Amino acid sequence: MGIAKNVARLMFEVITAFLMAGMVTLTLLQVISRYMDAGFEWTEELARLDLIYLTFFGSIVAVQRDEHLRIETLVNAFPERLRRAIRVAVDVASIAVLTVVVWQGALLLPRFWPLRSAALGWPTTFFYFPVVAGCFIMAIYLCFDVITVFREDGKQPTRAGITS
Repeated sequence: MGIAKNVARLMFEVITAFLMAGMVTLTLLQVISRYMDAGFEWTEELARLDLIYLTFFGSIVAVQRDEHLRIETLVNAFPERLRRAIRVAVDVASIAVLTVVVWQGALLLPRFWPLRSAALGWPTTFFYFPVVAGCFIMAIYLCFDVITVFREDGKQPTRAGITS
């Protein structure tokens, strides 16, 4: 199981790195084309699509690494058992929100298929798909985290997606 987690983690990190490189390339192409008064219309739309994918796949990487933004000053003052309970409560609340996004988003994806983007002419479903996929995968990782916290007996909690 540890190897599969590491492969999944590496896969999302590589995807995120490619998306970042694509964003830099597209932005550079936009600047150069505007300077040369050539203005490719598709670069802005493709950069927007890249940013959407980067946001949600980057969020998956943040969940895997346990690096989402949070303020733990008060929580760290509590005893270990209460910290674990708060962690589970936060994860369960996050899973609930992510599940609603996936549920509602999955219903909308087919409805956006006939609509085409302005510059690329692609189905607008491509713009909404990373929201559904990213939230679904993050919810899975958080479910594993809740299971991991319940299985630990007084040990230091670690995220399910991370192996030391």
